Amino acid sequence: MHFTWLARKGIPHRLSHGKGPAMGVRCLLCSCWWLILAMTSVIGQEPEPPREDPAVIPAQFVQPGDVGTKPQAALVADPPSPVVRVQVRVPSHMAPGKDITYKLIVSNTSMADAYRVVLRNPIPAGIAQVVKADPKPDKADLLPGQQVPKELIWNIGSLPHGEKREIELVFRPTGDIKEIRNQAFVSFEHGQAVVTRIDKPKLQVTMQTPKQATTGDPIPVRVEVVNTGRVPINDVELVEDVTKGFEFSADPESEKTANPQQRLWKLGTLAPGQRRVIEYRLTGKQAGELLASTMVRSKDTPEGERAESTTKVHTAAMTVDLQGSPTIGGGESASYTITVKNTGTLPLASIRVTAAIPKDCKVTRMTANGQRFRDSLVWTIPDKDGGPLKPGEAYEVRFKLSAETTGRRTIRAAAEAGKGLEQTAECVTVFQGTAVLQWGDVKVDRVQIQTGSQALLTVRIRNRGSEPATGVRLRVELPPELISVETTPQAQTAANELVFAPITVKPGADETYTITVRGVKEGQTGVRLKLEAEALGGAPLTKEQEIQVRGSR
Repeated sequence: MHFTWLARKGIPHRLSHGKGPAMGVRCLLCSCWWLILAMTSVIGQEPEPPREDPAVIPAQFVQPGDVGTKPQAALVADPPSPVVRVQVRVPSHMAPGKDITYKLIVSNTSMADAYRVVLRNPIPAGIAQVVKADPKPDKADLLPGQQVPKELIWNIGSLPHGEKREIELVFRPTGDIKEIRNQAFVSFEHGQAVVTRIDKPKLQVTMQTPKQATTGDPIPVRVEVVNTGRVPINDVELVEDVTKGFEFSADPESEKTANPQQRLWKLGTLAPGQRRVIEYRLTGKQAGELLASTMVRSKDTPEGERAESTTKVHTAAMTVDLQGSPTIGGGESASYTITVKNTGTLPLASIRVTAAIPKDCKVTRMTANGQRFRDSLVWTIPDKDGGPLKPGEAYEVRFKLSAETTGRRTIRAAAEAGKGLEQTAECVTVFQGTAVLQWGDVKVDRVQIQTGSQALLTVRIRNRGSEPATGVRLRVELPPELISVETTPQAQTAANELVFAPITVKPGADETYTITVRGVKEGQTGVRLKLEAEALGGAPLTKEQEIQVRGSR
């Protein structure tokens, strides 16, 4: 018997009674031991069942599966239910004549709010007076002719999830009482209500096609069907019609009908809010206007919903013309113009124009918005400020080239507009011989000198052209901190400038000049060099060599 009682209380019973006459003694000792432990535990009772006053909670529906599956009944995802418990804390033993203090704890241990929570504590037998109740109860029924109420009731009301309420009770027992058995009860309400509305089936269909297309290219068509109602719709069908001159591409999901300009798709069942996207392609066999119309219908919506879209099918075409200087003199740059014209009926966007540059040619000028690469120039038409190249419009780009050697050069141009549309052109230019002057080594043996000391400046020039460079003259401007001591070859002095006599530099040859200078004034300065020649025209080559003059020790 005591084993069953202890099990109900959740107290483990591990003592072995054994057999024989000693069994009763051991059982009695065991019972006493576990009775003492049980008296220190919390004595509770299952809460009373809630009254029926459910709070309205909106139903949450889970939609059926994919199209074509058997319709399913809507499933309700229930919100969490509240769990409210009461705990009574009190010493297991008290001395005679002392007041007994109880702590009643009501807590919501769930993730849901509880409503109309009520705590009830009947006054146990043997209580002479309720000394304290904090907070005060909402109701305390007094027994006839006595000062002790029958029970104390607290109307806690709503108890949000995770929260708790604590109540302190102090009872004064009668003088001859040996045991006080106090019980507290908690009750609350929780309910659920759902609403089902009767809605008419609703379908919505939209169609998208490109505004323009090119003959022979596939034309993508996108149709979207949506169940905008709140009830499933069964046996949904989609019917597509196109004008003559256009063909359907192969589509394994569609079915042919008696009309060659029509296709049928069976979509099955659409759940509320579910959408289906049908994508297929058409091919335009001739230029014209494509009218594609779609209708979606079902047994529940026999009138159906319609949508249509129009695409203008054009022919893309263009021409490329390259004009350039047939002959150009030595040292000059040849001019070129590439003209791209839209000769079709379709606007052309992002046309890529490329000019191939021969290896020994140099770009001296180009139209803005072009990109320069190692062996080509590239433009994109239209540029960032323009729009597509409309039918009949033309666009020009220009550039200039110079050549370091003489001879015949072939310049090629290409224009590409995508979708296999590409045109090319070329022209020939004969470059006559020219001289190409460059600075070679320019160095000084001592970058820092003292006043009175000397430094040797060496200047080397080169002709990398195919013709002799005539009228080559070197000018050297000395700062006040330096004076010329000696030059090779001999130079004329004019103010603070050294001027060498003009010479002719053969193709591929170098010429070297040396200037010995002396420091006469302390300072950070530099020597300025200027190279003039007929091949350079009015744009001489310049260079500066730094020399620092320090005071003598």
